[in-house]
Amino acid sequence: MRLLTVIIGLCLLLTGCERVPLAARQMDNYLDRLGRVLEQQHAHYDVTQLSRYRLPERRDRLLEIAPMRISLIELLVDTQPCKPLQQRVSERNSILGKVMPWSHRLAFEGELIRAIEDCITTLKDDPDRDELIVELNQLVTEKRAQLHGVFWNAINASEEFEYYLRFASEPLPVQDQPLEDRLGAQALQQLAMVGQSLPAQLPPSRPDLDANFLALYQSERSSQLIHSLSRLTHTLEQATTMLGNPAVAKLCPMGQPTSQSRILLNVFVLFYAGEIQPQMAQVQRLGRPWVESVMQLSSVPEIPSATADYLSVLAAGENSLWAHYQRQIAAHSEAWQRVLGNCGMRPGQAGWQGTAPDA
Repeated sequence: MRLLTVIIGLCLLLTGCERVPLAARQMDNYLDRLGRVLEQQHAHYDVTQLSRYRLPERRDRLLEIAPMRISLIELLVDTQPCKPLQQRVSERNSILGKVMPWSHRLAFEGELIRAIEDCITTLKDDPDRDELIVELNQLVTEKRAQLHGVFWNAINASEEFEYYLRFASEPLPVQDQPLEDRLGAQALQQLAMVGQSLPAQLPPSRPDLDANFLALYQSERSSQLIHSLSRLTHTLEQATTMLGNPAVAKLCPMGQPTSQSRILLNVFVLFYAGEIQPQMAQVQRLGRPWVESVMQLSSVPEIPSATADYLSVLAAGENSLWAHYQRQIAAHSEAWQRVLGNCGMRPGQAGWQGTAPDA
């Protein structure tokens, strides 16, 4: 028997058995206790629901960018007086330049446009360069018109963006101290501002862009927030359904507290107010700047349809995960007020007790 116990223990260790996160246990416990008191059934959270928040395939989010109309070799020969422009052209024509990531390509396009415009200023007094100046002006116009497309490819081709908006395998952790994700939300907002200012304002430098993408990659909270929003929405929906069952209206037939209603108040105080509401407060505090940054990003022109649809599902639409969660908060609060009010135990009524009563 002892040997069997050891073998089972080793098997659990080898299979990487992990405890369910505290936040998830609290949500499950709240539904279980509420269901027992109200003698109602509820559906357990299915983690496969998170799959609806998976990013579309990268190939569906990338845009086609037309190649330069003037060949790079031709540009090198014709712009000899413009050394900065020749340096940019040589960089783009190099082996590394041909495979540079889209985030660097965005910064490079800004550098290239500046170099072309400076070259136009340098050549403007040379009558022999009039034809070249016309071509360079046309090239600047074409390049500025492509900047939104390059911006979206920089966003959608980056692992950092995909990492930031993925869904985590667990919800936000339960902590006494407030959770932080200031840098992640700020970075997404900064990138959105870059996109919105194009093409009038050229992209920032590579170090500035890299810093924002790195902040996205270093954020753990966004992915956990998506999980928490999904799981809390399910929890509130199920609890509201149980509280709204017609049988619950008969919990206090005389409008006065009963033994069963006092147990229900115990669940409200200890498990809803004591455990679920602190989770909801964390979600609201982290979620508001997160939603604002996602919505700001979704308003950048020329957004690929696959990306627009995805951001709408998360936070930028009326039927988004965030909007649905907000509606469930209101519905659940109303359900509790109605049930407790029918029993004379709503805050302010005679039967209300702000601390957990004896069951």
